[in-house]
Amino acid sequence: MDKIDRNIVTILQKNADVTNAALAEQVNLSPSSCLRRVQRLKRTGVIKKTVAIIDDKVLGRNLIAVVEVDLDRHGAQAQAVLHERLRQEISVTQAYGITGESDCLLILKLADMDEYRQVCERLFNHDKNVIRFRTSFVMNVIQS
Repeated sequence: MDKIDRNIVTILQKNADVTNAALAEQVNLSPSSCLRRVQRLKRTGVIKKTVAIIDDKVLGRNLIAVVEVDLDRHGAQAQAVLHERLRQEISVTQAYGITGESDCLLILKLADMDEYRQVCERLFNHDKNVIRFRTSFVMNVIQS
């Protein structure tokens, strides 16, 4: 990747809807050359996919929870069960296996505390492998 490729990636990260012509102009390339570079960045996996960033507030998901989860067993089989439930839970927008005191870090986007309680019931309360979970609620978003 050269400087032009890095500029293309930076611009696309900020606005993936930019037209090829506008992108080419911003990086001082011809549209055809710019398109070839973008296609190569996709083909080589630098650009994994293009997604829409949804305004959760418009959907009524105003509550963001950061949840740390501690597990009893750490084997692949034991973790796979929880990981699959996390992937299926629509309110879990991000899930990470982490080092440190906890085993997982989750970001939940929720409508309200009642939905939070229901999610905890589904994900944690009946899973014998979950020793405990700790939740912090986001007061304001500094950067997203």
